[in-house]
Amino acid sequence: MYLFRGRNGNYAYACARVKARKSLLLTKDNYPKFLLMDLNEIGRFLGESQYKTEMSELAARYEGVNLIELGTSRNLARSYTEMLEFTKGDLQEMLASYLTRWDIWNIKTILRGKFYGASVEEIREDLVPAGGMKENELNQLLSFASANEILEALKKTNGMVVPEEVIALYEKNSTLAPIEDYLDKYYYETLLQKIDATRKPERIFLSYIRREIDTTNLMTLLKLKKEGTAAEKVISYFIAGGEQITKDSFDSLAAMDNVDQIAGELSKFTFFEDIKDPLEAAKSSGNLGDLAMAMKRYSLRLASKMSHVYPLSILPIVDYMISKKNEVDNIRIIARGKESGLDSDLIKSLLVV
Repeated sequence: MYLFRGRNGNYAYACARVKARKSLLLTKDNYPKFLLMDLNEIGRFLGESQYKTEMSELAARYEGVNLIELGTSRNLARSYTEMLEFTKGDLQEMLASYLTRWDIWNIKTILRGKFYGASVEEIREDLVPAGGMKENELNQLLSFASANEILEALKKTNGMVVPEEVIALYEKNSTLAPIEDYLDKYYYETLLQKIDATRKPERIFLSYIRREIDTTNLMTLLKLKKEGTAAEKVISYFIAGGEQITKDSFDSLAAMDNVDQIAGELSKFTFFEDIKDPLEAAKSSGNLGDLAMAMKRYSLRLASKMSHVYPLSILPIVDYMISKKNEVDNIRIIARGKESGLDSDLIKSLLVV
């Protein structure tokens, strides 16, 4: 098993580079201004910002929402790739392993696109080739017509084996949820296997990942319970390694009848105050959208807080990466909302700022 035991990382240099990059992120004041602009005006604004390179390269072939979506996605991938290039030693090894989440993201994006009949170009606009899989590998997956063909190709080229029972659930229920949840579980289990927390950098990294696993487990649990999934099925999606949500506590929550009962038990966890209000709203509405946004805000605050506690670690880099991804998400939400003719107040309510 490959562990993080390389040379010492260049933490001071890398964190200084990332601090400079973070200063270029959009401020909260930019989003209300975007809501007053049309798509062409937003595109011009981005073309004069840190997105300039991608917007200029794509402007001859794309326009409007397509230009904004593809430009921001490519900029995100380039930003992550450049960070990997200027890190060294164990820092680079940890970052490379963390970035394999984008392989999972891209696989799920391709599966969803094929499932819903999107064109290859539409799917490609949402890909972020920032993990271990390069564009030629992603293009190969795009060439397949079905989820089964894609999963078979992954087994042959990447050694990623989705269990037969997961594929059977997908085929029986005609939903990608079992495969998507398994892929998330695969990512975290593989990442945890690579962390040998005998040195401080790895222990700091592990601490953050364990809290991230907690949030993933919680959202998976609530989603499955909302769908009426039986407790024994819910339990199978548990990702081991979290900090607060243990196997026993997850099993206990999974055995409860509804979100009301689960909400009462969540008060014992440290993240409860961050999700209390949307959790209360979800009890009556059954809508988990606001809760998912609250969990996203919690993750942003957690990364920021831990990056300040450990300023010379991988966490300032992770903090920047999460903030950058959130910025791109917000820009794309605004662009898609405007393209669809949504009310500005509704678009604003969907932003995480």
